[in-house]
Amino acid sequence: MNKTIFVVGPTCSGKNDFAYQLSKNFKIEIINCDSIQVYRDLKILSNRPNKIEEKIVPHHLYGYIQNKVFSVQKWLDDVQIILPQIRARGNIPVFVGGTGLYVQSLIEGISEIPVTQKKFKDEAEQMLLSEGADYCIDFLNKFYKEGIFPRDRQRLVNRVAFCLEFNVVMESFYGNRKSITPNSLVIQVFKPKKELYDFAEKRFDLMIDNGAIEEARDIAQYKDISKTLLKAHGLPELIQYTKSRLSLEDAIFDGKHNTKRYIKRQFTWWNNQTFSPLNIRTYYKKSFPIDVIENISIYLKNE
Repeated sequence: MNKTIFVVGPTCSGKNDFAYQLSKNFKIEIINCDSIQVYRDLKILSNRPNKIEEKIVPHHLYGYIQNKVFSVQKWLDDVQIILPQIRARGNIPVFVGGTGLYVQSLIEGISEIPVTQKKFKDEAEQMLLSEGADYCIDFLNKFYKEGIFPRDRQRLVNRVAFCLEFNVVMESFYGNRKSITPNSLVIQVFKPKKELYDFAEKRFDLMIDNGAIEEARDIAQYKDISKTLLKAHGLPELIQYTKSRLSLEDAIFDGKHNTKRYIKRQFTWWNNQTFSPLNIRTYYKKSFPIDVIENISIYLKNE
């Protein structure tokens, strides 16, 4: 049965709990769809499933990458090894996570784009650092007609570096993309924004109690820390604390504040996404929305 389910949504919306509820009704296996939870050394700060949760249902692609830059293409390659194995066992693959690029890449497919050499990325970084974002945008205007670019630092640098090396825009390589998981059922799990904020604060305190500071201290010893790894909520702030550059009180305050800022952006972004014609939006609180089970059953029975 070539069926795939996604359980996605903002941080702290209850995606993992939602998936465990599904396992009571369907034979599923969970595949990580979060770019931070792939890292082995981020067990606490990434809120990775624990051993008890892993006994409830099989989990895949969690905590299997050491500190290094990790690409969506590498993740897709790994997914395509796991998917047929799950289906061969007669189980349903359920992707759980909040990394939108991973979801898009599986459902919509991904184009083969040349990899930019490090020297051009370094040149682009230096351009942004010394000249500023407006200068980089003026540079890109020579290549792009629409003249609209993201202010996100990483995306801006990536496009500048690509134009520096290949003298064409990245989008010129966007061609026919083949979906890896066509006709997927996407379940977007939400909670009211205030509840997300409150839960984020409580979870941050719990992570501190469970050893997040020690985890951050170990990572701080790395000679080079992956930029992706540093996107983990609270990690940059706690590293600053371990290096005596922030008080613990300030590190916790900043960590919570930045997490809530991310949730606000993520909430808006997910609210405007419909990845598949088969899309369910549901608010998950203490009680499980029973109608979702019925909708999934219908989806699984249809050819």
